[in-house]
Amino acid sequence: MNNPIDNSVVEHPSELTTEWLTAALGRGTVVAFEYKPVGTGQVSDCYRLTLDYAPGDTGPGSVVLKVAAADPTSRQTAAMMGLYESEVRFYNEIVPQLTGTSIAPCYYAAIDAETGVFDLIIGDAAPAVPGDEIRGAGLDQATIAVRELGRLHSTVAGVPDLVEVDWLDRGSMITQELFQQLYAIFAERYSTVITAEQKVVCDAIAANFDEYIEMANADQSGLVHGDYRLDNMLFGEVDSDNALTIVDWQGAMRGPGISDLSYFIGGALHTPDRRTHYDHLLQTYHEALGPDSQVTLEDVRQQVRVQSFKGVIMSIAASISVVQTERGDHLFMTTLARHCDHVLDTDALEALPGAKAFG
Repeated sequence: MNNPIDNSVVEHPSELTTEWLTAALGRGTVVAFEYKPVGTGQVSDCYRLTLDYAPGDTGPGSVVLKVAAADPTSRQTAAMMGLYESEVRFYNEIVPQLTGTSIAPCYYAAIDAETGVFDLIIGDAAPAVPGDEIRGAGLDQATIAVRELGRLHSTVAGVPDLVEVDWLDRGSMITQELFQQLYAIFAERYSTVITAEQKVVCDAIAANFDEYIEMANADQSGLVHGDYRLDNMLFGEVDSDNALTIVDWQGAMRGPGISDLSYFIGGALHTPDRRTHYDHLLQTYHEALGPDSQVTLEDVRQQVRVQSFKGVIMSIAASISVVQTERGDHLFMTTLARHCDHVLDTDALEALPGAKAFG
């Protein structure tokens, strides 16, 4: 994988050449390729490249090319938040230290420091099946996702100083003032579909945002994906070595890793399924941390409760920060409903500084 952050960058697969791919992959001489769009991301665009090599040469039959979003609103948001640079640095600097995890291998990662345009070439997990946050996870997918997250957190804990780099110190990129502005737009746009119970949760976090973030982000010892949801997961055979591939690390940061667990459980499962399988999923994650972990199951339960507002915040902020689409509206309102249910089911409002319990 190439390391310099200012290496040659393409903005669209139409700019690719066989020579560029040969140099970027470093595996064999590429003599032909085809590409087609994949995924549903709104901050970046992804394409599957199918590759042919010169006789006698070998290399991956297909890879995924990830580039900056064509939509100017999404691209501007990503650049402002440093998402593209973060993901390039994550694959160049962090991934080589996380062997044996469910992170896709990376062949090439580069960014143009002046324009912010970037590209990644990562391993293609095909024929793995992408998750769908709107459709939701069944028990098998949910179990795999929380188990692999626990294993990842265990690996991170075993690599001294892994997260002690300046660029992972992102903190909260949203202040209470900004969040209240975003929430005002959100509340007006979706006024006809937000329920009274959801409004209680949203109003509470908007009024106590800064205090909550300070409390929820007190633990700065872990690696946070930042958007650990089904749309950023590829599922293989349940019992295979590639049962899960985790993608989209643009929001990687230092912080409470367990926030990813809360975010996943709160958003990926239909509310009745989450209620039924909640204890099982918490226990699965806890067991995956390994016997040497100092974290108790009760610690997991309490931290998942505290972190449950992160999904509400994301549903509101992300919906206003990217280009509005029909699928996006459906996604954000679906996840808002599930995350609000999670907050209410766990009485998390009682843990919110300055807020009164619902009801």
